[in-house]
Amino acid sequence: METFINRNGLKLEYSVTDGAVPFVFLHGLGGSTLQIEKLYEPIDHVSLILLNQEGHGNSEYDYCDLTFDVLGDDIIDLLDHINVKDAYFAGISMGAAVSLNIAVRHPERVRKVLLIRNAWVDQPIRKEIRDIYRDLAEALKNRNREQFLQSPGYQYVKDISEYTRNSFLKPFDEEYNFRVYEKYTVIPEMIPIQSREDLKKLTMPVEIIACRNDLCHPYEYGLELHELIMGSRFTEVPDKDTDQITHERMINDVIGKMLK
Repeated sequence: METFINRNGLKLEYSVTDGAVPFVFLHGLGGSTLQIEKLYEPIDHVSLILLNQEGHGNSEYDYCDLTFDVLGDDIIDLLDHINVKDAYFAGISMGAAVSLNIAVRHPERVRKVLLIRNAWVDQPIRKEIRDIYRDLAEALKNRNREQFLQSPGYQYVKDISEYTRNSFLKPFDEEYNFRVYEKYTVIPEMIPIQSREDLKKLTMPVEIIACRNDLCHPYEYGLELHELIMGSRFTEVPDKDTDQITHERMINDVIGKMLK
């Protein structure tokens, strides 16, 4: 991967593939560009633009003043760095919230946007989920997987579904999460947009994908965004526990139609 320096002096990792159509696809909280590479089915004419957002992969971070505006500005800085005026956007979970932030604050840089499995609308992540992330962060800080397994947070999620359980255990398999455990307490408290009224002003095409039975990404959030964003299109996909293959195929179908 290549690196660039953002406006705050942090070194961030990114990659860009060859293609005429620029497409920014942003990973979720605790993920990395690998999350996107595993999901996305390459399209010949598309230039896939990936960023390890602050505190993910080997990208540097500053949690003292981190906001969704800062994460959004990182993407704008990257587009400026690679001389891309505007692009198609997609994001999963946290990446969807960053994409939405950019659409609201920098609509001239966004051709179309796809919001996948939203964890935010205009408030922090729900308190019961923030509590789980706090238990996760404390265990990562201590490099103690067993501490998390005994925590109230893990007791809450362990019987919900295999995907939910594994998504909270996966951070223990990635070394960088021990160094940047703070993200699991800081980012869930953040708010991607200031007002729902801002969503009603969006004029670019917006696609929304949601699924049921997804603890951190309520189906209702997708419906709320669909109702607030005039002209948006909504697609329900099966959850990963029910049918991961169809889940991923349907997401790629929406991406393919968006990038025609």
